[in-house]
Formats: sequence, structure tokens, C-alpha cells
Amino acid sequence: MSHRPTPWTAGPSPDRRSVRAGLLFVAIYLATDWSGHIRQVAGLDVTAWNPAPALAVMLLMLNSRWVGVVALAICMAELLFSEAPTTVPMALATSVGLASSHWLLARALTSRIDLQLAFAMRSDVIWMLAMVVVSALLNALIYVSVHLLAGAGSFDMIPTAVLRYWIGDAVGLLVTLPLVLALNDSVRRSDLKATLEHWQWWVIAAVIAVLLWAIIAGFGGQDRFRYFYLLFMPVIWASTQFALSGALLSVALTQVGLLAALLSVPSTDTVVFESQERMAAIAITGLLLGVVVDELHRASLKLRGSLRLAAAGQMAASLAHELSQPLTALSSYAQACRVLVSQLDDAARAPKLAEVIERMVQDAHRASQVVKRLRDFFRHGTTQLQATRPSPVLNEAIDMHQRRASAAGVRLERSVPDDLGPVWMDAVQVAVVLRNLIANALDAAVPMGANGRVVVRARPTESGLIIEVHDNGPGIPADQLQALFESGYSDKPGGMGVGLGICRAIVEAHGGRLMAAPGPGGRFWFNLPAEEPTPATLPSSSHAP
Repeated sequence: MSHRPTPWTAGPSPDRRSVRAGLLFVAIYLATDWSGHIRQVAGLDVTAWNPAPALAVMLLMLNSRWVGVVALAICMAELLFSEAPTTVPMALATSVGLASSHWLLARALTSRIDLQLAFAMRSDVIWMLAMVVVSALLNALIYVSVHLLAGAGSFDMIPTAVLRYWIGDAVGLLVTLPLVLALNDSVRRSDLKATLEHWQWWVIAAVIAVLLWAIIAGFGGQDRFRYFYLLFMPVIWASTQFALSGALLSVALTQVGLLAALLSVPSTDTVVFESQERMAAIAITGLLLGVVVDELHRASLKLRGSLRLAAAGQMAASLAHELSQPLTALSSYAQACRVLVSQLDDAARAPKLAEVIERMVQDAHRASQVVKRLRDFFRHGTTQLQATRPSPVLNEAIDMHQRRASAAGVRLERSVPDDLGPVWMDAVQVAVVLRNLIANALDAAVPMGANGRVVVRARPTESGLIIEVHDNGPGIPADQLQALFESGYSDKPGGMGVGLGICRAIVEAHGGRLMAAPGPGGRFWFNLPAEEPTPATLPSSSHAP
């Protein structure tokens, strides 16, 4: 599974960065753990709200080798904040057990959930829900067992302690983990930002606040929680209006507001934990509804794009038909010139003229191949996949733009190792994609003048190859990411708007994905598989009309 490429700007050495990142994580974990110490079960420090494990799981999803840092953070939190009697051996045993459980959950999630677009399908949410339930129960058993064996608490408290720890951890993971996964992803992050900027979200937030006040303080009495179901309404409203981003924000706001409201009025620990049980139902409902709406939205965009791509395909087929004959004639004329130049008497001019004509022949042949392959792709959705070493193909595509970059004063840099292993690709079609991305990057970097920079990087992964194109131009506005790959979209005067839509279709036909990130700076990347994709593994959108 491929992960999102890291920024290419220079910074501190990897070792110093790792130390700083580790210290930052520990600090954030400790602060989050401290904030979650609410209504503890006496003697065992079991709380109704435990968001800190979500941060640990997120870190381990990004890099499983940080399990030691996670264990350190848990150990420090136990020693600093636990209200139960805690010794160093108890803290160490707890940290090792919980860190191992978090590692297992992270591995289980990364096996099914792509970090590039978290919760793209409802199956991702269902898988996360199942794993969270199991992991939270395992955490409860580990924590309670360690403390009881060490003499903290009594054994008759086991059922209550395990149940409440389970609830606290499960709700903390359900509410916090999807949110931090979304914040880690640039596409999801832009969706969250757009939701927060919309006036309707603030109406929903106000409704949540009013309902919480009415339920907790306004109605009064012991049966105030009979109206708890009212909190489902704003969460459903946000989920249907803003899809997954609305669900994540409304669930998080409801959780924080609920705990604040419960702490502001007299209530028993039992009431608090029962409220968290209801909160779990709200979180599950919001996540499932949000991801379904998100799926429907993306399906609608894909259908609209497919219709436009069909029109683009017809246009491309017509262009291919019209261009095929002149390209063939050009090649013939160039070959005739090559014969005639051999008969020139000027020995000084003949080699240079022959070189120019040879370039004409090669470019005419290359253009003819591109037209033919694109025509086949649009007519039949076919690619001629072969196990190919990508370095020569990538370098040739870069070289074609080097002259333009030099003339504009833009630095066109590359990081393409010569020893890249073979990947399955149609060399002509992949070259079309890369040339299109580089051309767009140069368009963005040229206005930067002498400071303009474009970087093309290829790096191997376990599953194949990732090719990245970065520029330091103004970047892509977050609100244009969804429409960026639609056929018909173009931000250039006179542009036909078929470039990126065709590029994405070609990449998906290879079994890969073409992605973009919002600015500053333009960032595009796509992956190619090391193993030949089968029809079962190809995306549904990869079939050309």
C-alpha cells in the first residue's frame, strides 16, 4: 500500500527531525490523556473519555516502528496523571501491553484503509468499527488485569471496570481516530476547512449546543436523558449536508459538549457512562451516514466526469483520424529528405541537416504512436501493459521539457534512479501522463521567474512505483480539487479541459491512482503496480467509454 509522499523542502536532518517529532508526540499525548481524566472509577483510574489512544494508533499507522515512543508516552501518562496507586513496574507493564494493542489495531486498519483517502468506502468504516470494538476490549482487559494483579482495586470490580474502560476507550477511538485520520489527509483536511467556512455548519453547531443545554439542564429531573435521541438530528443533518466532514465535526462537537454538560450538573458516574454508550451510537450513525453520502457524491462526480470523458473520447477519436494521415505523410516526407540530404555536396551542412531531419522522423513516429495509443484507449479502453523498466521512459519525458524550462529560467530537477525495477505499464501512455503533468507544473512555475522550480521524483514502493511532480507555483485551491480531474475543466484560457481527466483515466487503466494536493505549490503523483493488474483489481472507473 502506498502512502502520501512527504514534502520535498529541505529541513533538519532525519535524526533530529525524529527526536523532535517524538518529543512533540509525547507532549501532545500527555496533554490529551490529562484532559480525558473525567469521572474515574474509584481505585482504577478508568475514565469515560479516553481520546489519547487514537493519537497513538494514528502514529503507528504512519510508522509502526514508533511503538517504543508510544509505550514511553503511555508510561509517563500513568506515572504523572493516574489517580490510582501506580508503581514503575505497573506503569511499564501497562505501557507495553497497551502499546502492543495499539500496534495491532494500527496494523489491522492499514491492511484495509488507505491513508491517501481515509474512509473512501463504507466497508472501511465497518472494518474500523469492528476493530475498535475488539481493540478497546483488549485494552480494558490488559489495563484492569495489570492493576488488579498489582493489588490496585478489588476483584469484584472486574465486570464494572472492564465494561467502563471498554466504553471509554471505544468512544474515544470512534470519535477521535476518524478525525485525526482526516486531518492527516490533505483532501479530507480541505473538506473539513470548507465545512467550517460554511454558514450552515455554524447553525448546526448552535443547534447541538441548544439541545445539549435543554437535555442536561433545561428539562431537569432524573429522566432528562429520555430526550437524548434529539442529538441524533443535528448529526444526521450535518452528515447529509456535508458528508463525512460534517459527520466528523458534528460527532466531535457533540462528544465534547456532552461531557462539558455532564460535568456542569450533578450526575452519577453511572449516568456519565450510560451517556457515553448513547454517544457511541451517535458516532456510529454519523460515520456510516457520512461515508454513504460521500460515496454517493463521488459516484455522481465520477458519472458526470465519465459522460464528459465519453465526449472527449469521441473528439479524440476524430482528432486521431484527422491527424493520422498528415503524420504519416510528414514521416514519409522526412524520410525522403533524409535520402536527398545524403546526396548533398556540402560536407559541413549535411550532418546538421541530417540530424534535424532525423529528429523530424522520430517526432513524427512518436506523435503517430501517441495518437494510435490514445485512439485505442478511447475506443476500447485498452492498454498494452508490459513489464518495463521505467527510468528511460521517465527521463525521456523530462528531457522533452528541459529546453522550455531552461528558456524560461525554471529549474527542472529530477530524482529518477537508474536501477528502478520493472513495472507494468504502457510506455507511450505513461509518457503522455508525465509530459502533461510536467507541462502543467512548468505553466505554474514560469510566473515565479528565476525562483521557479519543478521537481520530478520516482521512488519505489513495496507494491510498485510512485511518480511525483512538484512545483513551487501558487498551487491548487482546495475548492477546485474535486473538479480538477473532470473532463471539461480547465483554468487556462482556450484550454479544452481534457488533459487531467484523460491522465487519470489512463493511470486507473494501469491499476493505479492519480492524486493531487492543494497548495501552496502544485503536487501531483501517481503509482504504477509492480505486478500485472487483473480485471478484478482495476478500478471501476478505469474502463474507457
